Amino acid sequence: MNEVVLQFVRLALQVISERLLTIAVLLLTFALAWYTVSQPDLIRLGTTLLFSIFSYLLVKTKEGKQNGLQDE
Repeated sequence: MNEVVLQFVRLALQVISERLLTIAVLLLTFALAWYTVSQPDLIRLGTTLLFSIFSYLLVKTKEGKQNGLQDE
């Protein structure tokens, strides 16, 4: 079961283009920031910070892999 899910996730990540991923991450980060600003709390602030950092790293890693493949 886990192997099937892992293969499905890998296929989904390959299909998503870097631009669509960037737009989705930007929208999700904005929505989470709006949620944090609406009712400020340290837990919400920390969650927004961690999500923003990890999503940025995910996008940059995916862009780097695609750019590396194009250069070769």
